Amino acid sequence: MGFFGSVDLRRFSPNEPDPALRRELSLAPHHKVVGIVARVQRHRRFDLLLDAFSELAGRDSDVRLLLLGRGTFMDEIVREPAERLGLSDRLILAGYRTQDYPKFLSLADVLTLLVPGSDGGCRALLEAAACGRPVVTTPRGAMPEIVVHGETGFVVEETPSALAEGWERLLSDQQRRVEMGQAARRRAELHFAPSEVAMQAEALYHEAHARS
Repeated sequence: MGFFGSVDLRRFSPNEPDPALRRELSLAPHHKVVGIVARVQRHRRFDLLLDAFSELAGRDSDVRLLLLGRGTFMDEIVREPAERLGLSDRLILAGYRTQDYPKFLSLADVLTLLVPGSDGGCRALLEAAACGRPVVTTPRGAMPEIVVHGETGFVVEETPSALAEGWERLLSDQQRRVEMGQAARRRAELHFAPSEVAMQAEALYHEAHARS
């Protein structure tokens, strides 16, 4: 297994969504939430995200898209395309969160990430796993190694239809979401805990030293 970094398993843990926070964001009990944590930049494929969500929303009026992140081009990349697609009333722009970030993360029934960060990191996937949330992602970088397809989420092709289908499969099956979320948390405890990552780093160091 690769070296992906660690996640604070105490700060990020499986929790039920905060009812007060859901009400604050106008989320009704029947609403289902797809969440994404990403800096709003052109290369992060928000075009794909919105096209896929539009496809899903056409089949299910109860879905909502929660975006945690900020960026200079929010209007150009997110707000204006969402308005053209008729998604403005289903889009929740929560901005950049700090202390309450885990609470917002726990609002999502399923999390998604389409492109790794500029440093190649996939921190949002580690945090999602720690929170016991299944993930739908694409086969870029280390993401298919972090998300075990069919066990902790789905790794799908970079098309709107494939992404929408992955979300729909999870949102329509609560038991599957729970089981995949539990599997994701177990994987986080086994592989992404700071102590485990420290041992991985030490092993890599000794391996490199032995080869030199």
